Amino acid sequence: MRFFQPLSQYGLARMLAETRTRTHLSPGILGIEKPELMDGYSAFFDINLPSSYLNLNDPFKLIWRIAEQKKDKALSTEFNIPFQPFYPPSIDVELSGHDFELYTDKFLSLEEIYKQVFMLPINSIETSSFDSVLETDVSLIALIGVNRIFNNQRKLSETIVSLKDKLPPDIGIYLPGPVSPAYFSFLVYMGVDFFDNSLAYQISKNGYFVMEDNLFSVNHHPKCFCQYCSQDPNNLLGHNEQIMKNEIFKVRFALEEGNLRELVEKDIHRSVTFAATLKHFDKNFSKIFSQRMPIISSSKLKCIGEESLHHPSILEFRERVRTRFQPLIENKIILLLPCSARKPYSFSRSHIQFRNAIKRAGKRIFATISEVIVTSPLSVVPRELESIYPAKFYDIPVSGVWSEEEISLTADLLFSIVNQYPKDTIIINHMYGHGYQHIIDILKEKLSVKIIDTSLENSPSSHDSLNYLTQTLNELCEGMDLGSYSLPLKIKTLQATADYQFGKGTGEILFSKNDRIRGKYPKDQQIFREKQHIATLSSRTGFLSLSPDIAQEIIGKSMNKLEFGAEYISGSNIYAPGLISADDTIHPDDEIFIINDNRVIGTARALVSGGDMNKMTSGSIAEVKKKLKVKK
Repeated sequence: MRFFQPLSQYGLARMLAETRTRTHLSPGILGIEKPELMDGYSAFFDINLPSSYLNLNDPFKLIWRIAEQKKDKALSTEFNIPFQPFYPPSIDVELSGHDFELYTDKFLSLEEIYKQVFMLPINSIETSSFDSVLETDVSLIALIGVNRIFNNQRKLSETIVSLKDKLPPDIGIYLPGPVSPAYFSFLVYMGVDFFDNSLAYQISKNGYFVMEDNLFSVNHHPKCFCQYCSQDPNNLLGHNEQIMKNEIFKVRFALEEGNLRELVEKDIHRSVTFAATLKHFDKNFSKIFSQRMPIISSSKLKCIGEESLHHPSILEFRERVRTRFQPLIENKIILLLPCSARKPYSFSRSHIQFRNAIKRAGKRIFATISEVIVTSPLSVVPRELESIYPAKFYDIPVSGVWSEEEISLTADLLFSIVNQYPKDTIIINHMYGHGYQHIIDILKEKLSVKIIDTSLENSPSSHDSLNYLTQTLNELCEGMDLGSYSLPLKIKTLQATADYQFGKGTGEILFSKNDRIRGKYPKDQQIFREKQHIATLSSRTGFLSLSPDIAQEIIGKSMNKLEFGAEYISGSNIYAPGLISADDTIHPDDEIFIINDNRVIGTARALVSGGDMNKMTSGSIAEVKKKLKVKK
């Protein structure tokens, strides 16, 4: 059993706790000696770390901050560093492959490996010796040599990704040595769990005063009113430690709130190298991040810079719209609409006006229209998906100016959706503006069809534009057979949400036009099939919850399955030893279906991604929500 238990996962970042007491420890700071106050620290070393090779063989311990009343229950309260040839971590020396093998062999001979800190030089990540270590219960890895590649964005990103791709999510990563607090958010986002406070000692000794994003001389710095600066004389070390603790808890809070990426996008502008590294990550390793990002969330998503185009949650949204959304090809009109500041769009003044204009052409026309909202950075939001994350929760400054990349991404996704309709489907463009027009021009070239513009070179919500939209719909529908096959929007929404959440084709199996929906926003909606309750649609997230017997209906198409080794579930958690396999398409926080012998025996909330579940050997991987009732 490993010492750490992941409580949540956000890309490569996660929150780690002691596995038995669930004491929250990461992201965190380790003290290089026992601090006067433990507040803000996750652990401390029991002696001063050696400053030279004279003390290399001195063993020392890492003492975790676990409440006194919980220590007896904890798997351990301390880790050992019995021998290590790599300290100080900033030394510009690398061990040979042979020396690393000797070190690894010696490490593997230790007892209780879960409480031994393994020192990993960055040039040894891809070795068979390290692979042997990962087959044990090793719980904490100190990554040595990263500071030497801080200025090489390609090397830094490739090094961390190669390591994180190997590790299960219950192994912590410690980055020893001086690290500026300005870089904490970025490095946690990349997957680092622990830093130490050696920077505070180093700069204090040299007479420097640290703030969140800069160093100042102790004789000339911004005024600070912390408790250490209010002392007489000032406590420089205390102040510098406090800044580091403040920053790590700012990162931890962002992780808890689900908006760490937004903090990173703000903080990377403090470093040209890290800004370039994030771009390199987004360009080359976005899949590794997005598959570990929750798709179910209610956190605000602030899209400020161009980096947001490659936000993992936005990339996942665009991909699911492309591959899972099934347009109702029976619909004969596609109506392209601009986005709005208020979300969901239907609640905005402009979209209420749009729908009133449609209604004036006849209520029955709704049954044959597919409404598609064109926006950045999401590109395309079908009306049926406007209430899920991130469509309902993103915010972007409106300038009316679109970049070439925004136009290209949006036009590409819009084409992939529109191209699924029959060739005689009518497209109405009720948008206006430079960026929108470029997107429409690209669409016209690819489709070679006529697109009717109804915004009259004016605001789409102007009186003239709305009247022209109504007039155009009236004319189009005069000889059109509207039919009786179309579904109400509420059922379309349920079907599209199920496809997006559980897998393409699941919505049509679960929901039909005969289903009844009880409850109105902002309350959760309860869906009934005759007298049977089959699902709940959360007003907070826009996603569905199913009971095990209903989930059984879609098990052949679902992409959220966890195969369990027992015939029934006895507790409130699913643990790694009971796992047979999990779908790689599972994301953290997903509603997943626990199956045994192709029978759904429960539903649960995933704690980590499906791929990472398959790597774990101990600890909880999912929290049970509902169990199949067992007849006794």
